[in-house]
Amino acid sequence: MKRLFTLLGISLFITTQISAQTPLTEAVDISVKTIESEIVDLFPLLDEGKIVVIDFFSTSCGPCQTFAPDLQIAYENFGMNQGNVFFLGINYNSTNQQVMQFDTIYGITVPTASGLEGGGNAAFEAFEVVSYPTVVVITPDHQIVENFIWEPTADNITAAVVNAGGVLVGQSELAMQTISALQLYPNPAESASTLAFQMEEPSQVEITVTDLQGRTLNIYRVAANQGGNTFSLPLNDYNSGTYLVTLLSEKSRSLPIRLSVQ
Repeated sequence: MKRLFTLLGISLFITTQISAQTPLTEAVDISVKTIESEIVDLFPLLDEGKIVVIDFFSTSCGPCQTFAPDLQIAYENFGMNQGNVFFLGINYNSTNQQVMQFDTIYGITVPTASGLEGGGNAAFEAFEVVSYPTVVVITPDHQIVENFIWEPTADNITAAVVNAGGVLVGQSELAMQTISALQLYPNPAESASTLAFQMEEPSQVEITVTDLQGRTLNIYRVAANQGGNTFSLPLNDYNSGTYLVTLLSEKSRSLPIRLSVQ
């Protein structure tokens, strides 16, 4: 067991974007204590009919930091654990204080448990997770229907949870379909990027650009036509990095898409 955990510790620092996953197909029961001192037991949640999404993460890994806001967006899409989906972040090898700092920096309100004080390390071992970030989806029959969502963007997580039976909260299917075919090109971009999207009907649209900490940097208001639309997004005032672009119409809100600025 000591050798197994040593190998686990080594591999956790070699974050592989292809093979990072749990090899399990059926969940094992775990119990963790969140940084807010809430005890979360997995099997009782599943037995209540909840779909459970677990993000196995580290506070120090780059991809975990990059995709943390995406997990938050997906969490909000499904009603922040008030619907039929329960989101949980499980950390490896950090203290409560370190996880709390991570959550504050990246705007995370998903319940999270630390590795050292909340039972996260034991959960990693139970699920045989060998690297991070690993986002899994577990259905009420205890089956792990997604053992590795890559990339763990808001779009990909949301789609995986919907496929598992998750119900979006506060957004009808019609509203979600009002804005479609979103595309940014070029992406990565330097001075400008063109946003292309389809509208089912004419509408006023707000195009919002935020950073990965959820801070709003710009809002552009345009009149969109039915059918195809394009908008040239100026980037001269943005530093190099990754941003989120979201469209809001009178009836719906799109899922964010990622834009890399060089």
